[in-house]
Amino acid sequence: MEAAAAVWVVRGADTNEIAAQFERKGAVAIGFSNMIDLDAVRTRQGIAAQLEINQPGSGTPSTVGQLYRFANGIRVGHVVLIPDKVTKRIHVSRCAGPYRLDPSTFGAFYPHVLPVDYVAAVERSRFPVTVRNTLGSVLTVFRADTALPYLQDVLGGSALPPSSPPDLKEFLAEPGLWADEIEGQAKGQILEALGYKARVGQKGKNGGVDVLAFPDVFGLATLRIEVQAKNQRSTADIQEVGYLNGILGSGERGLFVCTGGFSADARNAPFVRDGRVSLVDGAELLDLLLEHYEQMPARAKDLLPLRRVYVPEQPALT
Repeated sequence: MEAAAAVWVVRGADTNEIAAQFERKGAVAIGFSNMIDLDAVRTRQGIAAQLEINQPGSGTPSTVGQLYRFANGIRVGHVVLIPDKVTKRIHVSRCAGPYRLDPSTFGAFYPHVLPVDYVAAVERSRFPVTVRNTLGSVLTVFRADTALPYLQDVLGGSALPPSSPPDLKEFLAEPGLWADEIEGQAKGQILEALGYKARVGQKGKNGGVDVLAFPDVFGLATLRIEVQAKNQRSTADIQEVGYLNGILGSGERGLFVCTGGFSADARNAPFVRDGRVSLVDGAELLDLLLEHYEQMPARAKDLLPLRRVYVPEQPALT
């Protein structure tokens, strides 16, 4: 068995079904009720395509990201934590084998299964507040490496120190990570931190997530901001940015956010140069997020838990 280099949290369903059964069954599972064998579909694009074939509209970034991480991110030896809503404890286990599609283990609503070896149940109080906040994230499958140092006694001496945290810019630009769940929400809540009132809409026809922002709470002010958000490695081109420009009405401005950046023709488009559409790439979005994080609503911080770390500076030589 591999030594643990990562800690994952898998939420045991809304009504605690998985947490109540996983020790006896030696497995954890997630739902989405999609009978897609993720062992045969190894890419996010492939998962999204299969979801759309089975049920049009179901291939959302959130669903795709959860399924992809569960099947491909959690590996043998990784620590898997399952919060128990009834006992308020954290069940600790280790991944014991590869993903399998198996609706017989937990039923048809939770067909995506990973075998685990049960280790112990621990109290949440053993973790400091910062780690408990991380464990309290609303996501279904996510990394929680900061919990590892506080599990050494139950895991034995074989656990490795937590892996280095990902570079935030890489983390932000990686499709399927934080932006799977909060792509539109984060942009809307950054705008709220800047003093706007934001409404997150449905996914747009061209694959983005729409946010409508107003200077006032009722949306009656003349100025409106239409936000198109894309989480991808590739750059957005002039056709994609032009789509947003084309749907703007009188008194509206556009804000196009793309973590992968923009092509030269998109940045030089007349409607960008005259200010009708503003562009924000991944690095600029990260700067905005960090600058205004403290002013963001609590629900945004729950989706993306961050903590401030102070690093001593080398004194300047005089």
